[in-house]
Amino acid sequence: MTSRRRRLGISALAVCGLLVGICSALVAARAATRSASEAPFSSDIPSRIVQFADVKLRLIYDPKAFSLPDREIDEWVLRSARATAAFFGRFPARDVTIAIQAGKGRDVQEGEATWDPKPRIRILLGRDTSSAQLKHNSTMVHEMAHLGFPDMDDAHLWLHEGLATYVEAVARAQAREIQPAQMWGWLAYIAKQGLPSEDEKSGLERTADEDRRYYGGALFWLSADIEIRKRTSNRYGVRDAIRAISNAGGNLAVDWTPQQALRIGDEAVGVPVLNELFATWRKKPVAPDLAALWQSLGVEADGVKTRLVNSAPLADIRRAITAQPTTPVLLRQPSLLYEAQSRQ
Repeated sequence: MTSRRRRLGISALAVCGLLVGICSALVAARAATRSASEAPFSSDIPSRIVQFADVKLRLIYDPKAFSLPDREIDEWVLRSARATAAFFGRFPARDVTIAIQAGKGRDVQEGEATWDPKPRIRILLGRDTSSAQLKHNSTMVHEMAHLGFPDMDDAHLWLHEGLATYVEAVARAQAREIQPAQMWGWLAYIAKQGLPSEDEKSGLERTADEDRRYYGGALFWLSADIEIRKRTSNRYGVRDAIRAISNAGGNLAVDWTPQQALRIGDEAVGVPVLNELFATWRKKPVAPDLAALWQSLGVEADGVKTRLVNSAPLADIRRAITAQPTTPVLLRQPSLLYEAQSRQ
């Protein structure tokens, strides 16, 4: 199998908008009216290169097609690239084409990432999207995250979509695009959506349930992150494992088995957590005790507001997951990331 397979599906976090950390229309909003790849781009649509450190972001869209000023669209892309780099340690590609197509209505309606043969992201953005909506939307981070993980058989799509869903939340919290409490409140909400049903007999492998694929997959990566940090005294986490996979050439351009990718991640953190959890979650309907999980992390979410308790047993792990990078990642405006300050 080649790496031509598309990674379709709107970002899970973007659907919620993260205005209050809670979403009221997950399924309806995630069901896009059509794929962003259906309508080809005309060669006369304006394009330009926006430099991000040593990375070229080739933007293709018609500024006249949107109510928003093109500067705000460009800055959304840059903020997303900054957040993605915060998680991966660097941006997953040196040169990526980002095509933004105008659609009806408001907000991001569809996204996809491909590497065929070069990295490319396509976004379907509503013509009347507001500045506030774009500021809170994380679809671009979700699609950028896909670029930094190897392509796999469709049976394991939950690993890809789950990782992108987890990264879009954690990366934006690390970059302080959102506050950690907001991120944890959202994770607490969607984790319930990813649990297996009472009559479910199988695991995440080949699941056709989108909630299980996106949110169950994200719960897998959260569980792995916590377990890695427990076993390594909080020295390493999923971020370190994913960086090692990406640095070893594991991006969307290559086809790997899950075992091949997760072995590299396990070796990087020094504990075999990823392969251990994968062997179970792929086959069995794993249902973590979420109440106990949030209590141990110190996450008190009531559906509207989230309070973080620093005296909780795993509060240090919770803080480490969203810790800011110690050096700036974005080297041109809008330069919003500075030395680590928050201990929340």
